[in-house]
Amino acid sequence: MTTPGSAAGWLELGDGLHVRQSRAYWMNSVVLLDSVHTILVDPGVLPSELDEIAAFVRTAEPLAVTLLLTHGHWDHVLGRAWWPNARVIAHDACAAEVRARLDHIRREAETLAAEHGERWPAPFEPFQVDEPVSGQRFLKLDPWRLVLRDAFGHSDSQLSVHLPESRLLLAADMLSDIEIPILNGPPAVYRRTLETLGTLAAGDAFDALVPGHGGIAYGADVVRARITTDLTYLETLEREVAAARAAGLTLEAARARLDAMEYVGKHSDGYSMVDTHRRNVERTWRHDGS
Repeated sequence: MTTPGSAAGWLELGDGLHVRQSRAYWMNSVVLLDSVHTILVDPGVLPSELDEIAAFVRTAEPLAVTLLLTHGHWDHVLGRAWWPNARVIAHDACAAEVRARLDHIRREAETLAAEHGERWPAPFEPFQVDEPVSGQRFLKLDPWRLVLRDAFGHSDSQLSVHLPESRLLLAADMLSDIEIPILNGPPAVYRRTLETLGTLAAGDAFDALVPGHGGIAYGADVVRARITTDLTYLETLEREVAAARAAGLTLEAARARLDAMEYVGKHSDGYSMVDTHRRNVERTWRHDGS
């Protein structure tokens, strides 16, 4: 997409697959719509948008609704209150992460809503995960077939969601066209996650992906290019931080040197990744010296 968020609203991918992109952070919520079983992946992120998603789901009159949360970060978990009777599937570390971040989640949610002239009907509350998963998990939720995989590097509770029959990957907060990798630990952890996905993509397991934020990637070449772009960023980050340390630079001097790196979002006015990159440098420096 030429401008992030220019296609904000609904996009149909076929076979009951629908994506609603928010006007906030260009976040993607995915609806697997079916009258027997509808699955909502990371529904959000503003109250009015959740109302709209709920109304859309009601058109199918599904017998069952499941919420699948890719990780426990604030913008991915806000929809729980709209479906209080739905079953929740998430990583087995998700519920603890949500509880630990409760004040942060409430603060960010209130700030976001106010920025868009909205209000939450009630404060966010932590919730139970009905089916905690980890590792690699195959789920049959008729008519849907899903493969969930640990996807560490950005969050310790992150999962990728693969729909083999649709050849589609829901990539959580990875492989965006507007974001660089956002680290919560050493780059090597994130890199291993991407290398696993790269092997699957090379084997034609999927040829489209929906990131947590930004534009959808269509076509095997575009998907593989996104994986390569993010791997290259992480590899360069690791190499340059190690070189700066070997040269005897301080963290401040290393950060200044690595400001010259090129990466997605560096020159963006509307969605700058400059501060994120500097935090990535600090995290890499800390783990490189451990």
